[in-house]
Amino acid sequence: MKEEQLLAYLKANCVGRGKRQTRAQLQQKLNLSKDQLTNLVHRMRCKALPIAGGPLGYYYAQNAGEILSTIRWLEKMVRTLLESVNGLVKAMESFGSMDAGDGNGGGPGGDSP
Repeated sequence: MKEEQLLAYLKANCVGRGKRQTRAQLQQKLNLSKDQLTNLVHRMRCKALPIAGGPLGYYYAQNAGEILSTIRWLEKMVRTLLESVNGLVKAMESFGSMDAGDGNGGGPGGDSP
């Protein structure tokens, strides 16, 4: 339901980069949390819907160039995340054994999705 609502809103109000809206604007207008909006956009993109965006907001792409810009921005984020992963792997090596627990027997540590 929320996915259809977001799609309809973007098609009616946010076609093209010049009409993008910030995450906060979309959250407020559609009564969504940050995580809900992010997850909806992800699912829509996985369904090949042309939801474009970047650090300044989201919009419904009106041409291939806008989609390509979004792809480039996402690729840059992936590279940055991989650099973080690689740095943490190197940091982990300094701890010696592979004990990834939290010290309280609670299992692996780290951020949860």
